Amino acid sequence: MGSHKRTPKHTGIGDPQSSSRSSSTDITHCSPSGTSSIQMYAPSEIHKTGRRMVCHRKGSSVVRGRGHISPCVKIEALPDNVLLDIFEFCLLDLFPDLDRERGWTSLGHVCRRWRFIVFGSPLRLDLCLLCTDRTPVKERLGVWPPLPIVIFTRGNSCDNIVAALEHPNRIRQIWFRGTRLSLDPFVAMMQEQSPALESLHLAIHDQTSGTMPPLPDTFLGGSAPRLQSLFLDHIPFPTLPKLLLSCNGLVDLSLLRTPHSGYISPEAMAACITALLSLESLDIGFESPASRPDPRSRRPPPLTRAVLVALTSFKFCGVSEYLEDLVAQIDAPRVGYISIILFSQLNLDTRQIPRFIGHASMFMSPSEVFMYFSPKGQIVMQFSTMGGRTEGEFLSLRTLCIGLDWQVSFVEQICSQFSFLLSGVKMLEIEGVYDDVESTWQTDMDHTQWLELFRPFTAVQTLRISRWLQPLIVSALQGVGEEMLTEVLPALDNLYLGEYEYHKRMGKMIESPYIKIVNLRTGRNTLKNPAPSASHPTRNH
Repeated sequence: MGSHKRTPKHTGIGDPQSSSRSSSTDITHCSPSGTSSIQMYAPSEIHKTGRRMVCHRKGSSVVRGRGHISPCVKIEALPDNVLLDIFEFCLLDLFPDLDRERGWTSLGHVCRRWRFIVFGSPLRLDLCLLCTDRTPVKERLGVWPPLPIVIFTRGNSCDNIVAALEHPNRIRQIWFRGTRLSLDPFVAMMQEQSPALESLHLAIHDQTSGTMPPLPDTFLGGSAPRLQSLFLDHIPFPTLPKLLLSCNGLVDLSLLRTPHSGYISPEAMAACITALLSLESLDIGFESPASRPDPRSRRPPPLTRAVLVALTSFKFCGVSEYLEDLVAQIDAPRVGYISIILFSQLNLDTRQIPRFIGHASMFMSPSEVFMYFSPKGQIVMQFSTMGGRTEGEFLSLRTLCIGLDWQVSFVEQICSQFSFLLSGVKMLEIEGVYDDVESTWQTDMDHTQWLELFRPFTAVQTLRISRWLQPLIVSALQGVGEEMLTEVLPALDNLYLGEYEYHKRMGKMIESPYIKIVNLRTGRNTLKNPAPSASHPTRNH
């Protein structure tokens, strides 16, 4: 059987001139006369039209653009490796994870050849069987090849999930969100090792049935060597450090709203996370302030600290004493985002937290600081940069504290202890919200508290104040002489008095179209209708 090469006028899937491209794929097919020919296809063109080719399996042409028809080889003539490229594009790019099974089963039902191609590359196509509360698991496990299993359940059907859990060696992912009562039998079935498990998500959204008993140390057989993501929400697991000893490849660790029955000391937590060399995201949160270190067992900070070389995101919710003891033992030079939520407290005495943040080489000096005060006690302080390589928010601090005077005092402590971050801040935005008609701001506070809060912001050029805080802050600025004002805010040029209104139905602050601008250098007041800009994004609290 002879063969020859030819360069067609229209190269099949590519444009008429695509044969001149440097990147192409050789596709050999047999013509009706029995001779084979080779045409050149750019890989990008194959991917762009792969889905259309699958849909038009019987066709011999593909419509490209308006009124332009390019000749196309029949899809039966494509070699297996090209079909595999098309299948990979269709499955991985067009189907979400939980819907991917519908994609590959559809391909497998087309013909025997396609079924061999699909099942011949299970890793490349990421084939798995999805087991849900409504899935007839026993029937499906008996029909398809022994593919990895993904369990997605809300605890509504125990029989289907139990049938899937009977194959622990095949389970790749587990996602559970339900009640404590529905989780109990689920956990009882998970006492064997799952060597293929890569992701585990357990969450309880209803606490009316009481706190869940702690997970036993035999959970997952005490080992999960391939685990990459672990998410526990309101799940006590005091022996977690033992399990993490086997999770060398863990990338994401989230322990949210941990009950006191699942308390793990800062020393034990630091010891287990420092062994996770691939850990990129760490989220630790407790349910109540009861989860705090015993003052009698607290030790001085160690002389040397373990380095989390891969950590880029760190979140914490709890008491400051726990956070202090935890970060005193670790460094994370690559961390680029930190979120800290502290339970209600009036005084803040931190030494290790500023050190931990200061040692993060990814942190740039913020150019903007945002403060939010609420009559109901919520305080938010966000540090962000605008422009440069790490544009965006990188540090967020939150707590609850009733009384505006106490709130301002708490933020003043933060500004004092984190003063090294404030030297380059150019814009300071302060927002307060009048949450309902019955709520009122405390007006008997000493206005000089605002001046002490402003002192670390020596480079601020623009100060933005929301409507509900204007009388308090402006009166504090007006109550001092020009020399004092220059000393407190030496670089301040413009004072933006924005008219903010709170819309309960929308659940967020809406800025009016006009802002009063007070130029402190010239004393001139103007009204401006500002165009939306990236420098003042809408914030949700």
